Amino acid sequence: MKTKPWLTGMAALLLSTSLLASGCSNNGNNSTSSSNTPADPGTEAPIEITWANNWNAPEADNSYVQKFIEQKFNVKIKNVKFETATWKEQLGVMLASGNIPDVLAVDGSVGDMVQWADQGVIASIPVEDIKTYMPKYVADVESVDPKAWDAGSYNGKNWGVPKVWSNGSTGFMPAYNGQWLKAIGYNEAPKDLTELEDVLTKFTNSDPDGNGKKDTFGMSGRGKDAQMQMFNPIFSAYGVNPFQFKLGADGKVEYGAITEGARQGLALLNKWFEAGIIDPEFVTDGNGEIQTKFISLRTGMFDTGMWHHLYKDGYFGQVSVDKGIELVPGTPLTGPDGKKYAFSNGALQPPIFFGVQLEKDDQKRQRILEILEYVATDKEGYLTTTFGKEGVTYNLEGDLAVAIENPAETFAALGVGFYNPLGGKVEAMTKYHFSADKIAFRDKYTKIDGLTVLTDLMQSTVMTTKAQYETILNTLQTQFYIKAITGEADTDKAFDDFKAQWLKSGGQAELDEAQKIYEERSK
Repeated sequence: MKTKPWLTGMAALLLSTSLLASGCSNNGNNSTSSSNTPADPGTEAPIEITWANNWNAPEADNSYVQKFIEQKFNVKIKNVKFETATWKEQLGVMLASGNIPDVLAVDGSVGDMVQWADQGVIASIPVEDIKTYMPKYVADVESVDPKAWDAGSYNGKNWGVPKVWSNGSTGFMPAYNGQWLKAIGYNEAPKDLTELEDVLTKFTNSDPDGNGKKDTFGMSGRGKDAQMQMFNPIFSAYGVNPFQFKLGADGKVEYGAITEGARQGLALLNKWFEAGIIDPEFVTDGNGEIQTKFISLRTGMFDTGMWHHLYKDGYFGQVSVDKGIELVPGTPLTGPDGKKYAFSNGALQPPIFFGVQLEKDDQKRQRILEILEYVATDKEGYLTTTFGKEGVTYNLEGDLAVAIENPAETFAALGVGFYNPLGGKVEAMTKYHFSADKIAFRDKYTKIDGLTVLTDLMQSTVMTTKAQYETILNTLQTQFYIKAITGEADTDKAFDDFKAQWLKSGGQAELDEAQKIYEERSK
């Protein structure tokens, strides 16, 4: 019987994206007290729960995992299986007919949360309820980020069960072609901006691939599809990400795009662009092009990967192994202030939402919280809902869950994943997803002495001004940054003009609101 290391569809999805957060609240409504032990099925009628998800839909109702939960907690589940791509439209039809699922384990954003809260679609859930009935999960979440409640905070209330993705807080890492490093006389990755400039220059001019042609560049950038990540190690070395709010030295909230650190980063990038060590196609390159250029030996460095992308089975790691390229992970570059910084999207994600009817149904609300606690923190509950049947769909090798190839029963047939929206999001359960070797790789490159991870001060925070101005401000910023890097605009007067225009176009309003939120949280 063949086995292979496994991540479920849900957990694999977690390795691609990264989301948000900011602000903790308790609306003060405590539910009726009760034991955390599931009710005895013989003493009461099953509680009916409508459970909606847009991932890992079971093939049919009454699957193995569904019945497992129903029997364990004396509930009867009605499945609402949304399509992954069109779930919002399908949910809209349900809401229009007056049907609101009890559990909304969908990919809703903070913006969706605000809209649903204003429309009376979702329930405000007392923080104390969640702490009472999900104590182990709450401890796990808060160990990743004590501010995990922020993403669900709106109008003084909490709107769901907090959710985090710990990998999101580990930051992005530069990576290099190891053969090219050796060819130019380096035995390790560059450690600061001066060494990086030397490496990129030699990658471009010293024929690192030995083909006798001048057909290489030091690096490209993600100018097409993720400008927030574009040249992030360079900006990070100056202690800033241009698309994040940060706290200034004076204790006031700043926006990265208009700081002096960003100005210095742009000036250095323009110097490198003029020197020809940055691929001029960076403006139209996305992550796919960056991967292709690295493995086709056009560029020798990229900066759009996190640790799991660089591991041997990751997005960049696997193709490098296949092409015989020695991929050398780097570390955050020491900046002019002598410190190391790394850009991160942050760990916070929008919460798991409940239908508004649960505000008045203490018993059902409690039971759902108990189910979520069980599938998130209990070994049996987690393995069953995330990996299926031991010996049928997976085997345990130590703690690692290893998938069985061509199992007699499929994950969809068993209902794996659908009933556990926290699969892959619980730090204590990482051991079932990652081998000891993989965890050691993660720790080696992310737990670095003296490292400061840069996350947005307003991560996942509900900001009315951001909803109003973000699109126009991001467009304004992206256009200027491309011009500054390519030399169409300077980083002196043109940067000052950009800063003034950004502030006038809604940026000052965003800063004012961010400052108010920060001060309220600091009380």
